[in-house]
Amino acid sequence: MDANETTVSGLNEVIQHVFVLMLENRSFDHLFALSGIPGINAATPDNTNTYNGATYAFGGGAPGQLPTDPGHEFTDVVEQLCGQGARLQSGQPYPPIDNSGFVANYATTRTEGAPPAIGDAGDIMRAVDTRTQCPALYQLATEFVLCDAWHSSLPGPTWPNRYFLHGASSAGLDHSPTSAEMCKWEGLEGFVFPNGSIFDLLGKDRYRLYQDHLGDPRGHIPQVASIKGISFFDVDDLSHFEADLAANYTARYTFIEPSYGDVANDTYENGSSQHPRDGLAAGDQLVARVYAAIRRSPLWDKSLFVILYDEHGGFYDSAKPHPATPPNDGAAATLNANGFRFDVLGVRVPAVIVSPWVAKGLVDHTPYDHSSVPATLQRLFGLHPLTDRDKNAKDVLHLIAHTYRQDCPEEIAT
Repeated sequence: MDANETTVSGLNEVIQHVFVLMLENRSFDHLFALSGIPGINAATPDNTNTYNGATYAFGGGAPGQLPTDPGHEFTDVVEQLCGQGARLQSGQPYPPIDNSGFVANYATTRTEGAPPAIGDAGDIMRAVDTRTQCPALYQLATEFVLCDAWHSSLPGPTWPNRYFLHGASSAGLDHSPTSAEMCKWEGLEGFVFPNGSIFDLLGKDRYRLYQDHLGDPRGHIPQVASIKGISFFDVDDLSHFEADLAANYTARYTFIEPSYGDVANDTYENGSSQHPRDGLAAGDQLVARVYAAIRRSPLWDKSLFVILYDEHGGFYDSAKPHPATPPNDGAAATLNANGFRFDVLGVRVPAVIVSPWVAKGLVDHTPYDHSSVPATLQRLFGLHPLTDRDKNAKDVLHLIAHTYRQDCPEEIAT
């Protein structure tokens, strides 16, 4: 029995059900820097970017919904993290990081469509008032555990970061998939992890998948269904979630996706993912809805609920990404368009850990990335690592206390 199995032997009696909701495209500073939560490592007005001779300081007043989509492709994030005009030379080390290029990139990039109006470039440095614009997330962050050192798994876009959540690897993918790649993976072939996914490790009877089906039906396309072995029909409508939890629910792991809104026209409106072009309200209601279902269920006293964001969506963050352990899973280079070594994490994102077994109001400074989710599941349920990334990732099990809390709110206001 190794050290991980020794830990599991006690905790898997306390925590028997893990739930993960992954929203999208918001940085930690954008959502939490001005939250007033004490003890967080967050941006201040001393954090600035310079573009075209003007200095833009970090501050408040961010609109909850942007008229244009900030760049977040791999090449965008290199410039955001490393400065205006920075590029990665294929196969070379990642350039020095100083988080100085967010405004320059937002003002000029066209990877997500037209750039913003000239006077709006500084919006990328602005934070929202989470207490009023995202009240459910704020309340859960103050009632349970807020992680202020959780980073996306690579400095790039949504799809490869979500794959790291599911398989501690993106099989070399470092970009948003092309139309041909998307059709291939969402068709019969499916996206293949060299060592399989966390769902393969668990087996069909030990996980459940849901997606929010409210809002625009064009956003009801679950990204998780692109993985080989998972189909669109394996992902249930979240409207069934509460009733399922009350009826002999046996799944050890439950993954939940939001609705992505109008993806056909690239507006993402009428979704619940909190995409920058949509807004925050529907996603905050989704957070409250999932929490309430778990809280009212018979599983609450043995549950762990993790709320995550896949990547930063181009928004400024002041924390420099850490070096990362490459997956080393033998993935072919065919999907690696930029010659990235997968040895640097992506931009910091919000993460909240909810359970009656965690402390109230704790700020956790432990460095995590999305591979911390499969690492947590593996160590909790006695499974082996998929890659070197999750083998070396920090898990969240150290947050589980010996005392069951009686003061957890039954509902969260939105």
